[in-house]
Amino acid sequence: MRFHRVWRLVPLVALAATGGCFATRGDVRIVQNDVLSLRSEMLRQQQQHQESLSQTLRILQVASDSLARVSARTVTIQGDVRGEMRAVREQLLQVQTLLGQSQATISRLRAELEARNNAPMPTPTGAPSGPPSASGTPPVGSRNPPVSSGTPVDSMTPAPTGPGPNQLFTNGMDQLNRGSTSTARTLFQELITTYPTSDYVPDAQYWIAESLAKENNLPAADAAYAAVVSAHPTSAKAPTALYKRAQLLLRQNNPTQARQLFEQVMAKYPRSNEAALAEETLKTLR
Repeated sequence: MRFHRVWRLVPLVALAATGGCFATRGDVRIVQNDVLSLRSEMLRQQQQHQESLSQTLRILQVASDSLARVSARTVTIQGDVRGEMRAVREQLLQVQTLLGQSQATISRLRAELEARNNAPMPTPTGAPSGPPSASGTPPVGSRNPPVSSGTPVDSMTPAPTGPGPNQLFTNGMDQLNRGSTSTARTLFQELITTYPTSDYVPDAQYWIAESLAKENNLPAADAAYAAVVSAHPTSAKAPTALYKRAQLLLRQNNPTQARQLFEQVMAKYPRSNEAALAEETLKTLR
């Protein structure tokens, strides 16, 4: 309709331009009315465009707000999940500690059995101390003792010079739980020195480090943890010791070296719980 009116105006404008003297008042009024109609239509279309644009902007704003809310909720959910995963991993470490205590209880029982087995057997009384003589067996109730051959027949197994590895480890854990860190450390060190091939040696070395950490002797604790990793890299305590070293460095405000140790935990022991905890800690350090 718009273009139709424009084409209607063309001959009238040309007529007015070439022969204005021939234009009548009616023609001028028609042209004016068409111009006014055209302006009104243009204004109406502009208003419609503006309304459409405003509506589009409102829709975009609503969509942007929705996306912002979804994004914020996603971040919150991710944070909750990470927190829950970290709590689960920390609980797993606590379970490992409880398992270690259970192992200590088992070691205590083994130590008791070990002590009983090493205890000397009592000498039986009222029984003959030697074999019958060459002339025959003396009659029952005879008051004459058998002739001694000069060599004692009953012999006792010599008792061990000290407690075994089970008993040393158990006593050390008992002292450590009571707060006697120095005594516990002495027992663990005696175990390592006396029984260097025992299965308890890695655990004993680890608990030496723990006793030093409880005394807040951080440099010595770090060296003891490092000894666990270097001397027993395949033991169950190795990833825990390496992770504890990194934590000690954080306590000493040394995040650079701590980050390196956390990365070592992830590289050397990728399937351990300590590797997952190290990964979470590294995210907070960056």
